[in-house]
Amino acid sequence: MLIDYHIHTAMSGDAKGELAEYVKVACDRGFAEIGVSDHFHPEEPEYSMSYEKLAEYVKSVQLFKGRTDFSVKLGIELDFIPSLKRKIAEVVKMYPFDYVIGSLHFINDWGFDEPQYILEYKKWDIVKLYETYFDLVQQCAKSGFFDIIGHLDAIKIFGYKPKADMTNVFLNTVEVLKNSEVCVEVNTSGLRRPCREIYPSKAFLKICFDNEIPITLGSDAHKPQDLGNNFDQALRLIREVGYEKVARFTRRQLELVEI
Repeated sequence: MLIDYHIHTAMSGDAKGELAEYVKVACDRGFAEIGVSDHFHPEEPEYSMSYEKLAEYVKSVQLFKGRTDFSVKLGIELDFIPSLKRKIAEVVKMYPFDYVIGSLHFINDWGFDEPQYILEYKKWDIVKLYETYFDLVQQCAKSGFFDIIGHLDAIKIFGYKPKADMTNVFLNTVEVLKNSEVCVEVNTSGLRRPCREIYPSKAFLKICFDNEIPITLGSDAHKPQDLGNNFDQALRLIREVGYEKVARFTRRQLELVEI
């Protein structure tokens, strides 16, 4: 079963395209199901929906689902900000999402995945940076708000990688993921970034597989043409690692289906 659970429509401030356009592309490319997961951050930066727009988004997706035979799931990509956990909890409880993606785009006030802030990397010891980032990933998983952890190792986006062995950090993170019963997204957008690598890396994904962490698939498409982008490589990767099934969600209940 071919699915893409990480797509952004024009409801997100940094994306283009309507849901109907995504569905057309999905049908043309042989997908069985997609999930729309537009951005929300409680403090409403430019790329995020506002609270008002969030309500409109949920209503519009639900109406669309009622008018199509194609399987569309209502998701959301929520920024995990430790100081804003109460607001995140309120949003998660407020709407009937099929799944909630928890993602990190900030370390404190630093938008680490934004090209205009890339020089900030030079101020860090990269090992310490990775430890800080994955501590936040662990907090994100432990919060209980999320079903899926988005682009798990996105801190590598610009190609800054520690020279030290980070296996223990990855193992500790996967232990938290397992205990928190969250799913990991295999996200192909890293192939479009300077790191030129799927999130997570093959070594990291193998640790996930060895610890029975379920996975799902996401392109992180910000325009309809990017739906399912590079999924041939993603499918090859997950099969090489050993996965035979991916997770789909309905009203936040996980179901494993054959790839």
